[in-house]
Amino acid sequence: MRPLLRTLCLAAPVLFVCLAAFAVVAPRAEQINKIAAVVNGEMITFFDVQAQATPELMRLGLDRNNPSQQEAVRKVHLQVLDSMITDILMTQEAERWKITVQDSEVDNELRKYVQRSQLSQQEFERQLVQQGLSMDVMRDRVRKGILRHRLLALMIARKIVITQEDVKKYYDAHKSQFVTDRTVRLGLIIFAPTADAEGLAAKVRAGQTTFEQLAATDSIGPNHTSGGDIGTLKWTDLAPSWKEALDGLKAGEVSKVMQVEGRKAMLKLIEVSAGRSQSVEEATPEIENVLREPKMQERFVEYTKQLRDKAVIDIRI
Repeated sequence: MRPLLRTLCLAAPVLFVCLAAFAVVAPRAEQINKIAAVVNGEMITFFDVQAQATPELMRLGLDRNNPSQQEAVRKVHLQVLDSMITDILMTQEAERWKITVQDSEVDNELRKYVQRSQLSQQEFERQLVQQGLSMDVMRDRVRKGILRHRLLALMIARKIVITQEDVKKYYDAHKSQFVTDRTVRLGLIIFAPTADAEGLAAKVRAGQTTFEQLAATDSIGPNHTSGGDIGTLKWTDLAPSWKEALDGLKAGEVSKVMQVEGRKAMLKLIEVSAGRSQSVEEATPEIENVLREPKMQERFVEYTKQLRDKAVIDIRI
């Protein structure tokens, strides 16, 4: 596991060293407390941006106090701020439509996260800390994810039409995906937002590195120190996009770069067991989800652009 990050309160360990050190730290405290952006009257502080950016800075090995790394740090901060602005706009829109998420729903999703990680609750929380996160941060992310999903379902998904002809065509071209009682053992790499995902994936395919080595050095996903191995899963439990990525792969092969919870990712099919083929009728709901997903992504980009165009956004960093 990677070493722990130094805390956001970077000045604290050096306050006692000398007066000169204090002179350097004081302006930074003022910077942390300033407003990074205002979105429809809702403020984002620079402290909030730094807190959200910490896991990514940690993964990249960037030090906010290193003058030679300031441009790279600023790039990460701006990417994080952009994501935070989108989150606020989506949350404000969900509130306008009176969309809510119960604590029990968040708890249920968190339990699924822990189960998929194949870690105990304590180990899961320890791994979060080592990545600069916490259960409170995870709860907030899960809640926002559910909220976003419901908002998109209301504003976008219901407007996307998938015909039976589309379903049949997809089924005929991807029959190997639609089986029951099939299980797969998978490896997962989740790339950081600033990573060159396609370039890193190409190195694996070219044999310049292994999937397991890349997971250890560049994944921010679960079990990265164990080659990204997330264990054995039922095929029917996989998200449509995962099935799409794994379609046609043999054991030991890796997928193309894909999207997992808004992040670029890559899968490795470690092992697979066969199962019973589904009929087109049985597979229809799943195929509809597969076909809807890319259209949802296109509409999502359009929708967030519309929200930004009508919003009052004041970026101050």
